[in-house]
Amino acid sequence: MGSSAGRAHRVHEWARQRPLVVDSLLALVLAATAGVAAVAAVLADPPGAGYLVLTLAAFLVLHLAVAVRRVRPVVSYVSAAVSEAALALVPLLSADEGTPFPATLLPAGIAYLVCAYSVSAWGQPPWPRRSLLIGAIGAAAVTLRWVTGPGFAETAPGGQVGGTLFVFCGLLAVVTAAWGMGAYRLWQRTQIADLAERARRAEQDRTEQVRQAALDERARIAREMHDVVAHSLSVMVRQAEGGRFVAAADGPRAAEVLRTIADTGREALQDMRSLLGVLRTDEVDRRLSGIETPDDAPQPTIDDVPQLVERLRDSGLAVELTVTGRPRPLDRAAHLAAYRLVQESLTNVVKHAGDGASATVRIDWGPEDLVLQVTDSGQPPPPTVATSGPGRGQVGMAERLALLGGTLNAGPATDGGYRVSGRIPWRSLREDA
Repeated sequence: MGSSAGRAHRVHEWARQRPLVVDSLLALVLAATAGVAAVAAVLADPPGAGYLVLTLAAFLVLHLAVAVRRVRPVVSYVSAAVSEAALALVPLLSADEGTPFPATLLPAGIAYLVCAYSVSAWGQPPWPRRSLLIGAIGAAAVTLRWVTGPGFAETAPGGQVGGTLFVFCGLLAVVTAAWGMGAYRLWQRTQIADLAERARRAEQDRTEQVRQAALDERARIAREMHDVVAHSLSVMVRQAEGGRFVAAADGPRAAEVLRTIADTGREALQDMRSLLGVLRTDEVDRRLSGIETPDDAPQPTIDDVPQLVERLRDSGLAVELTVTGRPRPLDRAAHLAAYRLVQESLTNVVKHAGDGASATVRIDWGPEDLVLQVTDSGQPPPPTVATSGPGRGQVGMAERLALLGGTLNAGPATDGGYRVSGRIPWRSLREDA
């Protein structure tokens, strides 16, 4: 069954791509059947020489029109309609009954119906509607031509009026059926094209969503990389500088400083491995699909801020931590954003505030939002190189809070030093399911 369906599909595609060849074969088949029958009927009781030539020429044009019915649907229909109009004027006299009737009723008229179907299915507006009107007028003309002939009233069912209605309705039904099948084919093609366009747009939207998700993931990794590297290296540098002076005078204290450097380096390496693991193709695919992997490294939370403060105190920075209000459950994104805000702010203190600077960290679990504020007594950070705006760290903090509906304010404090304040509204904080 599968191979038969495959062959049928290949044949359909071959025919669809070669309409002129297929329609030429159809024209030959109609000429060999209906055309030959029509010519035989004409020659059995031939009209005058002039009418005979006109009739045969009209038959030829009709069948040639079928050959171009899809590549030139309007030309094909107009040619067929003109040929039918010419045939309607040619009386064929029956030797037996002596009743003239139009040659459009001969089998060759099938070619006109094929062309009427084709212009309705493939013709450009307004020709599909015009063809229906022309067909109706043609049906009326053929009916009039036939019923006005001698002897029609005697042989027609229902007399002159009944026979006229019978003939006209029959011809109109045939013409309308051909037009209706073409209109249905046009509707079908339009629906298929619309579905294909929708599928294309859906695929384009999906590709755009994947691309945007990849960009968001890259931005997230960039923020994490900046936070991890900037903080850890700043603490290690400060510890190493202090260790040089402590090593000579206080051996145990120097060992403690070196241990803090090693612990900070190991923590940074662990975070770096976790982030670089995301860059693997399989990890990216899983994350973009929203699938968490079992080996995902745990992210720091706001509960880790006291440990962060203690580590910075060990490095020589005077830090005071104040927590007010009743803690509430947070989701992972809010936990990470709060921790990174404090980490980045204290890192800037270490890097830019200068010797002797101190810092104050305030965490306020307010009734409407969580407020985090880091204030130092040193110098404000210098402008980022080649930019007049905030550095990557502040940009990363602002982006994290914006995703949660929060805001970030950073700038020199009125009483000296520098202040970073972040707010996360409670409506964006929800406990992980």
